[in-house]
Amino acid sequence: MRIFLSADIEGVAGIAHLPSTGPGRFDYESGRRWMTQEVAAACRAAIEAGAQEIIITDGHGTAHNLLFDELPDCARLVRSWPRALVQMEGIQDGTYDAAIFIGHHSNATSRGGILSHTFVGAFRDVRLNGVSHSETTLNALLAAHFKVPLVFTSGDDAYIEHCRQYFPQTEMVVTKKALGLTAIDSLKPAVAQRLIAEGVAKGLAKRHEIKPLSLPSNFELEIDFTDRSQPEMWEWLPWCERTGSHTIRWILSDMVEVMRVIGFSSFYQSHGIPRYGEGKP
Repeated sequence: MRIFLSADIEGVAGIAHLPSTGPGRFDYESGRRWMTQEVAAACRAAIEAGAQEIIITDGHGTAHNLLFDELPDCARLVRSWPRALVQMEGIQDGTYDAAIFIGHHSNATSRGGILSHTFVGAFRDVRLNGVSHSETTLNALLAAHFKVPLVFTSGDDAYIEHCRQYFPQTEMVVTKKALGLTAIDSLKPAVAQRLIAEGVAKGLAKRHEIKPLSLPSNFELEIDFTDRSQPEMWEWLPWCERTGSHTIRWILSDMVEVMRVIGFSSFYQSHGIPRYGEGKP
């Protein structure tokens, strides 16, 4: 059995605010340790279920969060940026029996959820065929392109409520209750890790019953940007249509192209376009 695991940090037990999520912040060492421990718990359960190889993507921030030495020997780790398929880089290499998402979160337009966003703060919304999507639903659609079912995911209660609409057969664990954008009522990390291991075991046991998401027949991607200067520059390109003051639209062939555009856009917006008063990037 070969498993693909995509890891983020906002949905990890104990994570409540930005100081837990990035290097140089006072709570980050605790945050990355909790993230690593949840991933390791999922890996242990997968190995007990028969996994021989687990490909893990570090999908948060710098993508240098997971403590590699604490992961099992059968794990391979995708880290750092840029990469074309963002949090799903590696899903295109070989075949997988199942996908597992750890620590994911609500999207930018969600009314609830801890630190909710969609890929980067430069995006106010990401829509596919007119429907707002989260990172999770877009990632799961990309997994479906490669015929890989999502058997488990974890995060806060608002995120899990969102997931239940799309993945009724997938096993899920609520790691904490979101009291606001940056406030939580959380399980102890060790308790969340135990529940994650149990959930992964259940998900893998019924993996043959869980179907990948159904793919749409067309792929119209729209991104609403926070800063108007960003769509102004995208409009220069002949294959990008500006449909509003902050919106760019693309007509694409499949989910691989969708994720490549998102990957390029998110990395470029984070690193390539200076905001007013910031000078060169």
